[in-house]
Amino acid sequence: MQPSIEYFLLVIAVLIIVSILANKVSGRLGVPALLIFLLVGMLAGSEGPGGIYFDDPWVAQAVGVIALTYILFSGGLDTRWCE
Repeated sequence: MQPSIEYFLLVIAVLIIVSILANKVSGRLGVPALLIFLLVGMLAGSEGPGGIYFDDPWVAQAVGVIALTYILFSGGLDTRWCE
């Protein structure tokens, strides 16, 4: 049985919400947000309780490129040009 698109959208939405909450918690704890995001990814992966099995290298590359584009775009917008 193929998982439906609704399932994928729900998983993505939950991961985004968990990431936002983790970012808020990391600020209060003084832990870098990157470590919290890494932990969330490990928990969501195939070896963690999330059990998301991912074996398509082309989709992994596409997701990585989109994530890198977002990170660079966000970093460019958040950069302060005046000191």
